[in-house]
Amino acid sequence: MIAVLDDENATPEELTRRLASLIETHLDEYPEAIGEFKALALAGSTTYNQTNSGSGVFIGGDNHGGLTINPRGPAT
Repeated sequence: MIAVLDDENATPEELTRRLASLIETHLDEYPEAIGEFKALALAGSTTYNQTNSGSGVFIGGDNHGGLTINPRGPAT
């Protein structure tokens, strides 16, 4: 997918068409993934905020910021 989307000269519509084709092919080959794909497509990602205080591995004892949980998604 990354190689397909890594085309600076393609329009957003062309990239969408390419991606849709890849997704369709994948779901045809792995129909058990359809439910999970639909759930992700309808719900989107979820963002949680986390605050830690006290002693521990966090610099200064606190970690302030966001945490995005993307199950089985790409690592960023």
